[in-house]
Formats: sequence, structure tokens, C-alpha cells
Amino acid sequence: MKPFPYQTRMEVLDLYLQGLSGDKVSEKTGVSKGAVVSIIKDAREGKYPELELKGRIDELHNMAVRLRKQKLDLTQARLGFSFLQRLLAMGVEPDRLEEWMAFCSEMSPTSPEDFVPAAMELLKVQKETGLSYSELASQVKELADERQKLTIAVDELKAKEKRCSELEAEIERNDKRASELRVEKDKLESEVNFLNRFIEKRAEVLGVAPSELEAKLKELVNLDIEIADKRSEHNHLQGEVEALSERQAKLSSQMEKASADFERDIKLVRQMRQELAEIAEMKGRYEAEVKDMEWAKEILPFLRYPDKVDDPDFKLVSIVVDCIDKWLPKQNLGLPSGIKWGDITRHAQSKRAQFR
Repeated sequence: MKPFPYQTRMEVLDLYLQGLSGDKVSEKTGVSKGAVVSIIKDAREGKYPELELKGRIDELHNMAVRLRKQKLDLTQARLGFSFLQRLLAMGVEPDRLEEWMAFCSEMSPTSPEDFVPAAMELLKVQKETGLSYSELASQVKELADERQKLTIAVDELKAKEKRCSELEAEIERNDKRASELRVEKDKLESEVNFLNRFIEKRAEVLGVAPSELEAKLKELVNLDIEIADKRSEHNHLQGEVEALSERQAKLSSQMEKASADFERDIKLVRQMRQELAEIAEMKGRYEAEVKDMEWAKEILPFLRYPDKVDDPDFKLVSIVVDCIDKWLPKQNLGLPSGIKWGDITRHAQSKRAQFR
């Protein structure tokens, strides 16, 4: 197999030491997977002495894989090693790191992650100003107090500014209202002048003094005011009447609701009485109709065919005569007293002949 250029082999080793797998290295470099394995094997056996990878390449690869999982790179890892060396120089062992972080939290109002940057910034300020920490803290306190006073003053100014704006708006509204009142005043003055001229003309026409006519008009105005008062009083009384009516309606509604069952029972009794009365009336009507039908059944054959009906006890004749006796006094036949049956017969036949 033709050996790969030195630069290609270094690229393969660099990607492998960055934590990439053999497949990923092959994909990125275009070198076959077998060639990648061969290059890594040569490095593992120390064939690249200038890199000092013999016996360490797998360890470095595993560490790079762990860094990639933590989303870190070698530069950040190198900074972490430097920080660890500083901690070790300060006597802070790795197993006491949590204890040291808690100590930093107690010393600084900021989070432990911001403690070191804050301390470095403080050191930079001390070097630039030549002031100690206590002097800087005193100045900071004075500035904070001054800032608090300025904040209060600004709030007061804002409140005054707001009040000033409100007063300006109120002044603007008052000016607008004053303008409206001036316009209304001019209008009223114009109307008054017109009324004065009108009174003078009418007084001249009527032949009376303007003051006398004005007095009469004032009386009319007073009467109008009195009428308006009476109307207002009437409306007030009307309102009271309506309120009382509404109260009465509510009380009536309550009474109706309270006596709903009683009214329902009364209504049922009334319905039953009405039905009984209707039944009794219907019964009487039916009885009268039955009686009339029985009477008609007996009398009609006699009236239609008297020569074919037997009446040994003169019952039917008595009924007919009784009917005629009841009928005659109600009729105005124009017959003299002492009339006979023949007269009645002839009179009835002559009347029927006239109608025909």
C-alpha cells in the first residue's frame, strides 16, 4: 500500500485526538477506515517520536471524547488545568472544591461563578486608582447614598412634573370653558338687547310705558316659574304614585304567589261547579226536549190527520184547545167578541190567501 503523505497522517491523528471515531475520521479525510486504523496503530507503537504519543494516544482520545460530551475543547481544558494548578498551590484540594465554592458564596453577594471575575475587576480598579478596598468601599457607599438621594429627587421632580401637566391640562380646560362662557355671555347680551327693543316696540304699540310692560312680562315669567314648579311637584307626586303602584304590584305578586295553591283549589272548585251547572242545564234542556218530543209525537199526528186519530178521552183535543186559548189573547185579529170557530177558520184562510 502506498504510504500517505505526512500531512495527511498528521490530520488523521489530530482528528482522532479531538475525540472523533475512526469512521468520522475516514469520512472527513477521505482516507479508508483500514488506513486510519493503521496510522493510529503506528502512533500507538511510537513511530512518530516527535509527537510523543506512544502509550498515550488512547488515553488522549478518551479524554477528548469526554470533553466533547461536556461540550468543551482542548483550549478550555488547558485553562481548567491551569486553574486546578492554582487551586492546588492555594492548598485547595479537588475534593474540597465544593467547600471552597460555598466559602466564596458567603464572601461575595454575587454567585460563585462571578466571584473570581469580580475579584479581578476589583484588583484592576485598585491598581488604576491607587485606593485600597476600604477606601473604594467608602466611596461606593457615598456614591450609593448620593444615588439614593438623586433617585428620590428625581421621583419628586417626576411627581411635580405630573402635577404640572395636570394643572396645565386643567388650565387649558378652564380657558376653553371661559371661552365658551364668553360666547354664551355675548349671545345672552344679544338676546337681552333684542328683548329690550321688542319691549319698547310693543309698549309703543300698546300705548303703555316700557317699564309697565316689562313688569307684566315679569309677572308672566313668575307665572311660568310657578307653573314649572307645579309641574315639578306633579311629576314628583307622579313618581311617588308610580313607586307606590310598583310596591303594590310587588305586594300583589307576593300575595298571589302565597295564595297560589288556594286560588288553584278555588279555581278547581269553580270549574267543578261550572261543569255541574252545565250538566244540570244540559239535563234540563234534554228533559225539556224529550218532553217536547213526546208531546210532539202525540200532537203532530192529530194536527196533521185529525180524522185518523182516536181520542177517546179528549186528551189531544184539550191540548189543542188549551194552545188556542193561550194563542188568541196574544193576537190582534180584529174580530168582535163572541167569535166562533168558523169565524177563526175563515179569517185564517183569508189571511193565507193574501200571503199567497
